[in-house]
Amino acid sequence: MLMRRIQLLHTLSVLLGVVLVACGQQGAPSSGGGSQGGKPGGLRVAMMLPGPVQDADFNMLGARALDRIKTETGAETTLSESVSVADAERVAREYLNSGFNVVLFHGAQYLTIVQKLAPAFSPSRFVIVSSAPASDLPPNVWSIDRKLYRGFYPLGVLAASSTKSKKLGYLSGVRLPEFIGALNAMKQGIQDTTPDAQVVNAFVGDQNDPVKARGAAASQLNSGVDFIVATVNLGVNGVAEAVKASPQPALFTTFYTGKQELAPQHLAGSLLVDFGPPYLQAMREIQQEAKGGVVIEMRPGSGLELSEIRNVPPEAATKVRAAWDAIASGQKEIHEVNDRVVE
Repeated sequence: MLMRRIQLLHTLSVLLGVVLVACGQQGAPSSGGGSQGGKPGGLRVAMMLPGPVQDADFNMLGARALDRIKTETGAETTLSESVSVADAERVAREYLNSGFNVVLFHGAQYLTIVQKLAPAFSPSRFVIVSSAPASDLPPNVWSIDRKLYRGFYPLGVLAASSTKSKKLGYLSGVRLPEFIGALNAMKQGIQDTTPDAQVVNAFVGDQNDPVKARGAAASQLNSGVDFIVATVNLGVNGVAEAVKASPQPALFTTFYTGKQELAPQHLAGSLLVDFGPPYLQAMREIQQEAKGGVVIEMRPGSGLELSEIRNVPPEAATKVRAAWDAIASGQKEIHEVNDRVVE
């Protein structure tokens, strides 16, 4: 009888201990709202991409930069792919309400959403790839401004130095100011190199549609174009197919990444982009609790690089490299016009 009572008391003690431990766990503070790894003030960073990481292009480069943020700052990171503008506010609010304290919008199409959310979530921090002036930014927003047009002037020089037909093409997807600016800078480079060359352009409405891009590229090639400067993402696969299928020899350039494997005999060069440095600069300033409303510029020699030049005469390669070096060093200034296509 005594043994049974002892066993019963032992069982009750064990059960009571389990209950107390469980109650203690339920009352433990959450790690959300800006703590990471149990350390208050840590970064919890969410990135939103407008397209798929598999594009091996703009979205892949954003994801690669996020990996660097995780590695070099110790931040907790996550991302969402193919987030439409219509859905972006909902996705961002879900991240913010679940404790993420930094949201990265990898695309200028999200600017109005950032301008709306930043004042409503003032303790949080936002970074956007955009060309918004600092005066338009809330104090908790960093803007990464791609001065792409400066990199497209040398591509215009390359096209004008390589063409035989003196008819050149520009092919883009969405009619954003930065792509209009790129076209105008390219045209300036062509004008300064081969003044009598003709330029035709097309905006197909989608950065990631190879079918639309191939159709537009084929139309340009059939009209006599023998060199296409492209600023589409996945759509560049269609441009490469059109160039390879052209009955007349033709060349093209790519943007963001090299993509030489698409058409090794037809790719003349690429404007390469690395988002790692500007994103890391923003993260370090956020960690130091610096004030936002900041524009971080990407330009030739700082986030923008020129690939090896291929499949063109040596004198063409020499001209484009000289133009690039002059812009990167500040010896030559290119004026941005991004509100209209200059005729």
